[in-house]
Amino acid sequence: MTVAKPVSAPAEVQTVDTPVVACDGGNGALGHPRVFLTFGAERQLVCPYCSRTFVLAEGAKAGHGH
Repeated sequence: MTVAKPVSAPAEVQTVDTPVVACDGGNGALGHPRVFLTFGAERQLVCPYCSRTFVLAEGAKAGHGH
């Protein structure tokens, strides 16, 4: 008998217009520690805890390390 693997929900994608984003996984106490992610040359970031993807909106400026 073959056991079906659970299907995980696709990671959430959010478009943002700020060079720094904070992610806490949502869901209050069921989330994860808050992390701050900074856009650099890439216009897409992935949270290392929950895999939520953040995309920098067209025309928004990325951070430059200051």
